Amino acid sequence: MKTFISLSGVFLFFSFIFSILYEFKLFPTLFISGALAFFSATILFHKLSSFQKVFISLLFLLGLIFWAISYKINPTLDLTKMVTANQFLLTLLIGVHFLRLISFSKKQEEKELPRGKNTFFKTYLSIHLFGSIINLSSVLLVADNLYKKAKLSKEQLIVVTRAFSSDAFWSPFFVAFAAAITYAPNTQVSHIIFYGIFIAFIAFVFTYFELKKSNIYSLNNFVGYPISMETLWLPFTLLILVLISHNILPNIKVIVLISFFCILITFITLLFTQQIKEIINKFSNHIVEKLPSMYSELILFLVAGLFGTGVSNLLLVNNITLPFDTFNALNASLTLFVIILVSYIGIHPIISISILGNLLNNIDANHTFMATMFLMSWAISVGASPISGLNLTLQARYKVNLKDIYTINIKYALFMYFICVIFLVAIFKFI
Repeated sequence: MKTFISLSGVFLFFSFIFSILYEFKLFPTLFISGALAFFSATILFHKLSSFQKVFISLLFLLGLIFWAISYKINPTLDLTKMVTANQFLLTLLIGVHFLRLISFSKKQEEKELPRGKNTFFKTYLSIHLFGSIINLSSVLLVADNLYKKAKLSKEQLIVVTRAFSSDAFWSPFFVAFAAAITYAPNTQVSHIIFYGIFIAFIAFVFTYFELKKSNIYSLNNFVGYPISMETLWLPFTLLILVLISHNILPNIKVIVLISFFCILITFITLLFTQQIKEIINKFSNHIVEKLPSMYSELILFLVAGLFGTGVSNLLLVNNITLPFDTFNALNASLTLFVIILVSYIGIHPIISISILGNLLNNIDANHTFMATMFLMSWAISVGASPISGLNLTLQARYKVNLKDIYTINIKYALFMYFICVIFLVAIFKFI
């Protein structure tokens, strides 16, 4: 079995390579990339929990049925989208995964963890900036060190969940960003990054004053674990490289540029400290041992793509469309509310985005506006929903009560929804 698991990592790596080559017109088809990803998912399916197996199997079966019915009605449908719908999103996921080969923290020398208002700022900033690059790893890095000392406090849970989830508002290295521009490919990338950074800052300010003014929490006694600030160069270097290259190569998907630079900058960074042979061994070990560890996200995104396109095709071939013809501020606000609401019953934002993205592309919808709304929905859902992947991870790994996550974040979710509605109204007036 270990050999097969290693093979799944190899499949994922070549799926990643072929996807990049395809986008640069150096490989003839994206289908091979999607097929390799599905082969890998098939091998890794046994690693899912019993509930996940049932849920994924149901989505997969329904997706196939919807595709079969749709194809019978309209035989001109492109069947390759069954396996390639979220392929570039997966490509980003793999590319970002390689950044874990770069060390982001120093050994903590203090016997006692630092505490106080300054520690809150540093811990929040650490999780937010490094989470924007290495995703959930930043949360685990900080939370693991906090949990060694004591059970995570409510203040720590607030910081961990919000600092990380608010990355989805703006980070081009976040999976949410890849999902958004997959279904809104004509997006003005610099615009949604600008909007997102501003909204993420508001999320930070709200969190700060909530902890400062509330009688329930104590900001002055906040215990944190700041990641080394010396590696802040990485998020900014990647961001600058992507923005510059996107202006030079506007026809290349931003997702692909991000994925390419993730693995390139990882390789170049390692060159400064290690020999070529050591780097090759490190990459090889990462491919066969670490890439398979992303099985949960891999399988969910692949099946969500199949299911989402299946639902969309079924609705379209039967002339069932959205109840509006123009994606204005009101409709965007209502759609945002629905995505957040269904996330509370376990519908991952990627599924909602997969379905709505296809439908919205058939009406009058500005892609920048649409992508901004998708990012908002992901950021709020991931942080606030007690059964999001982030919060379920916290519950399983650190014995966090899901009721606590709900109670500490419900006001935050309502406030951020209100802020996002204001932004949607303002943005729509100027696009």
